[in-house]
Amino acid sequence: MDRKEFFKVMTGGLTTTCVACMMAACSKDGTTPANPSGPTPNPTPGNNALLTVNLANQMLSVNDFVAGGGVIVIRIAAGNAVTSFTAFSSVCPHAGSTVVFQPQTQNFNCPAHNSNFNISGAVTGGPAGSGLTKKTVEISGTTLTVK
Repeated sequence: MDRKEFFKVMTGGLTTTCVACMMAACSKDGTTPANPSGPTPNPTPGNNALLTVNLANQMLSVNDFVAGGGVIVIRIAAGNAVTSFTAFSSVCPHAGSTVVFQPQTQNFNCPAHNSNFNISGAVTGGPAGSGLTKKTVEISGTTLTVK
């Protein structure tokens, strides 16, 4: 009996199961972070918007945020100027899981492998080797659009 056959007999196929479990643990996480402000889930077709937010009734205070459409947008200052907001892809650059914004600490965390990012999107810890992808914020009247 060769080594490969010996391990197969002795583990009863457990090795294959363990490999499948490890692959699932490192795959993309399909969950969506909490969304207290309720974004517009389907932006107007054709305008390249990833997310649209009505500033008349959403994101009224500093640290309010909206997550959806693969992005997270956060109010970082008062007023409805573009500079009052920041937006990033919600996809962790390490393994593609969804990051979560933590308003109390103004950090992003990836629950899959514990990468951490500051409010500027830069890596502050964990296995991620690069920061979050910055997105463009546009404002027209009381409509904020992330592209």
